[in-house]
Amino acid sequence: MLEDIKNMFDQYSLNISTAELIMFFLIIFFTLTLRKLALYIFEKKLVGIAEKTETKIDDMLVAAFKSPLGYFIVVCGIYISIASLHLPEQIGIFDIVWAHHFFFTLAFTFVALLLMLNLIDIVAYCMHQVTLKTETKLDEQLVPLVIKSLKVVVVMLTVLFLIQNLGGNVTSLLAGLGIGGLALALAAQDTVSNIFGSVTVFSDRSFHIGDWIRVNGVEGTVEDVGLRSTRIRRFDQALVTVPNSRFIKSEIVNFTRMKKRRIKFNLGVSYKTSRKQMEEVVEGINRIIKEDSGFDHNFHMVHFTEFGAYSLDIFIYCFTKTTVWNEFLVVRERFNLQIMQLLEELGVEIAYPSQTIFVEETEET
Repeated sequence: MLEDIKNMFDQYSLNISTAELIMFFLIIFFTLTLRKLALYIFEKKLVGIAEKTETKIDDMLVAAFKSPLGYFIVVCGIYISIASLHLPEQIGIFDIVWAHHFFFTLAFTFVALLLMLNLIDIVAYCMHQVTLKTETKLDEQLVPLVIKSLKVVVVMLTVLFLIQNLGGNVTSLLAGLGIGGLALALAAQDTVSNIFGSVTVFSDRSFHIGDWIRVNGVEGTVEDVGLRSTRIRRFDQALVTVPNSRFIKSEIVNFTRMKKRRIKFNLGVSYKTSRKQMEEVVEGINRIIKEDSGFDHNFHMVHFTEFGAYSLDIFIYCFTKTTVWNEFLVVRERFNLQIMQLLEELGVEIAYPSQTIFVEETEET
């Protein structure tokens, strides 16, 4: 088999000896064995030690280095094995030295980038743990933004490093970007506007992750705030991505920051209601509000205000102490049932749309 492979290489004028082929396959075999051994040590030994400690950081460090180490061993093994073949620098128009340099520069850069991104995730975890100990929610919003920005910077620097090491001229590239900067800025107006929008969100502190807000007709819970957009989970569970530029131009209603929740409606009772019954209804509703601990007692209004088209209208305006939606509905339901009970006890009917027609009879002449 080795002779067949050797003859195949000789056809392309590679002039590889049998001893070099044997060394090539031995290095590949040793590389795969070393990789398997290294991953076994990580999985069975280091992971077991890390799991016994109280902190989670050592577990994450082991996981961060495991995958890049496996790739690094494979790349190094392939590099050494190819070097052992003593290939010529060029075959026809194909530059073997350039291809060798290109492939392994790309491979080693990929391994380094993977390791750096894994380490950034550990930094993100540490920053998140620190923010949990603070009272403000602003830092909890800033952490994802900082981590995303850091990853973008690392990727950009890696690409520039790769271009530089593959023979490209980074200085000329940056100069070209500077010349095309005006066109790029014009094309990226929306992106720049969204970035300024995210700055506005963080500086004004209009809302935090987890807040219930409404902006431009979109209402729901904030799940994520990024450089370009904010993700809002509507109450029907649909996820809406809102460009941050809208937060500059539109009003933001933050329901989470309500200190109390309003109840406001008109209660229409029948025109059969007497003056005394009306006074008792108004007094009774006032009493219900004052005796219910679910209401804020600093301010409320209950007044007979209108002679409507088909009802006598009582204006009710009050606030619940809770702002939680479900708890608010419980208080409001209890309030409505108590009003119904009061009306039943007083013999007062709730009005409904109706018309009374009077027919006047005239004497025939």
